[in-house]
Amino acid sequence: MPGGDKERDKERIEKPDAPGWYADPWSATGEGERYFDGKRWGTSAKPLARHTKVPVESGPLVHRARGRFRRNALPIGIFVVLVAVAVVVPRLRSSHSSKVVTGPVVVARTTATTVPTHPAVTPEAAHPLGTPAAVPAGPGKFETIQDQPGDPTKPVAWDPCRPVHYVINPAGAPADGTLLIQSAIVRLHVATGLQLVYDGASTEKPSKQRPAYLPARYDPTRWAPVLIAWSDENAFPDLAGYVAGLTESATVYAPDATRLLYVSGQIVFDDHDLATPLAPDRGVVRAIMLHELGHLVGLDHTSDRTQIMFSESEFNVRDYGAGDRRGLAELGTQACFPGT
Repeated sequence: MPGGDKERDKERIEKPDAPGWYADPWSATGEGERYFDGKRWGTSAKPLARHTKVPVESGPLVHRARGRFRRNALPIGIFVVLVAVAVVVPRLRSSHSSKVVTGPVVVARTTATTVPTHPAVTPEAAHPLGTPAAVPAGPGKFETIQDQPGDPTKPVAWDPCRPVHYVINPAGAPADGTLLIQSAIVRLHVATGLQLVYDGASTEKPSKQRPAYLPARYDPTRWAPVLIAWSDENAFPDLAGYVAGLTESATVYAPDATRLLYVSGQIVFDDHDLATPLAPDRGVVRAIMLHELGHLVGLDHTSDRTQIMFSESEFNVRDYGAGDRRGLAELGTQACFPGT
């Protein structure tokens, strides 16, 4: 089939209900696999698809965005930026679900009886706490995960007038795990202007049903801090198979009941896949962290191969590109949400 015909035919091929690897619909022999990322078919070359979409379900108050990396098999000596962290084993691909408050969109349900509508009483600044770094001119695309209800020009974001608190559970982490996370968070701060505050180490274990409000464990005057932790498929089943990292962000309605904002979340890394013996290039591991942090603050995947949020594997992309930075700057300069 000529290349142009194949491209046009992609829209006529039946699309799967969920992301994953499927029999290649264009295979002449009926053999081979191709990855579907939730929106479109990708190339059959591997590694593939570090970011796709998965079906989720809704809850009455808290809605969660979700992303995950999956490891891909690689030849010895090859390192794939952001999505590959091992010389022999990891092929990483991620999945991410957008959230729409009016439909089935939540991977973990939290009821209104366990999450107060507005737990935060900490005073909010009258203006954003920081300013994103200047965004370079030039090409570069980005996409955001979720728009404000009824307004596709405004993305859902964190409150820029209030700090974003986070904790790290170092259990199972490689020796440089916390250092790499902190380095990636500094980069995120520069790109967004958001003030990210480290509340220290935590013994909290990641949970698929993690509430957005944990007054018995953390400061009861605000939402639970973002949890960044390390686990494995035995303790955290969502890391089973090829998954090497997973991100969830929780959103709630602002007091005006018309706007949404992110208030909490968690990032879980597979302590096996990102361990030093399997991932000797630590710049690649940091790139994975940057990608997951991009999901945390609201970036979706992009079709631009030059960006760290590109949906499929690319070589030599270890930092936020111009498109990523434009998206992060936009997410860091949204409206403040007093009283949330």
